[in-house]
Amino acid sequence: MSEQPAWREAVRTAAQQAATTETQAQFGDDAAFNYRWEHVQAVVPLAVRLAELTGADPEIAEASAWLHDIAKSYSKNHGRDGAIAARQILAQTDFPPKKIAAVADAIAKHVGLTTTEPVEPLEAAVLWDADKLSKLGATIVLHFTGWRLMVGETTTANLLDEIHDAGWMEGAVRSFNTAPAQAAGRKRLETFRAFRQRLLRELDGDDLAL
Repeated sequence: MSEQPAWREAVRTAAQQAATTETQAQFGDDAAFNYRWEHVQAVVPLAVRLAELTGADPEIAEASAWLHDIAKSYSKNHGRDGAIAARQILAQTDFPPKKIAAVADAIAKHVGLTTTEPVEPLEAAVLWDADKLSKLGATIVLHFTGWRLMVGETTTANLLDEIHDAGWMEGAVRSFNTAPAQAAGRKRLETFRAFRQRLLRELDGDDLAL
């Protein structure tokens, strides 16, 4: 009987392939940036660190982070279909079989930018928090700029029009389930606001005031 593939390598490869497929389908082979892959790579260390800080299962947190957007390239319900795909992928690896259902559950529950209800269990909460936390602070400025490059030619004015203090950011911070994510979310929101204000001051020359 052949040895099953190592799950970390398998999920990382599957996530990268799915992100590339999505990007190529939307923007062709010459896209300047692969937003989906950059996003997934940002979510994984956040999920792993949140698992460490909260006592969540680290394997469930990491696997669900790698695979949470696996169905984005083909599904209008990527939470549901991503959960199905995750079960199939993990079942072909050495990932603990008893934990596969929890990975699928976390993926099914991560969809959306805000929520008014607690996300449970803890592993699903960790994925929710990591996914939204990656869309705040300095990270989102970098990733959004890359996204605009994917879409096409852009200008500083275009970026300023679209990089604004959107209401969903505050909603996302209020939606965080874990204490570490809540604290980091508030700091990242402050960072985002401070960056935008600083940028506007520089572009207007206000930083030259005596």
